[in-house]
Amino acid sequence: MKKRDIIIVALVLVAAAALWLVPQIVSRGDASVVVVTIDGKEALRAPLERDEVYTFEQEDGSLNVLTVSGGYARMTQANCRDGLCMNMGRTNTTAKTIVCLPHKLVVQLENESAQEEPEELDMVIQ
Repeated sequence: MKKRDIIIVALVLVAAAALWLVPQIVSRGDASVVVVTIDGKEALRAPLERDEVYTFEQEDGSLNVLTVSGGYARMTQANCRDGLCMNMGRTNTTAKTIVCLPHKLVVQLENESAQEEPEELDMVIQ
C-alpha cells in the first residue's frame, strides 16, 4: 500500500467512528418515557421505569408486542414478514428507535423534559 492509501483508509475509519459516536454523545441521558405511534398517531405514552408488556393489534391483523423491562424497551413479537423490529434489540436511550415498517409502528424513547409544553410567545416580530 502506498502512503496515500493508508491516509484514505485512516480517514474513512475516523469518519465511521465519528458517525457512530455522535449519537451516543448527544443522547447521553437515558430516556424515561416510551412513545409508540401507529400510522403517525400516538398509541401509547408510558413511563419506561414500569415493567409492562404492551400488545398492539390492528384491524388488518397486524400484531406487535412491546416489552418494557428493567428500564429497557424491546419488540418481543411481531407477525410481519421480515421481523426486523424484533432484531433491533433493546434500548434505553433516545438515540435508537425501533421501527416496524410493514405495520407502520414506531417506538421512540424520550426524556421526561421532552414532554413539557413550550412556553408561550411574548411577542411576534414581522
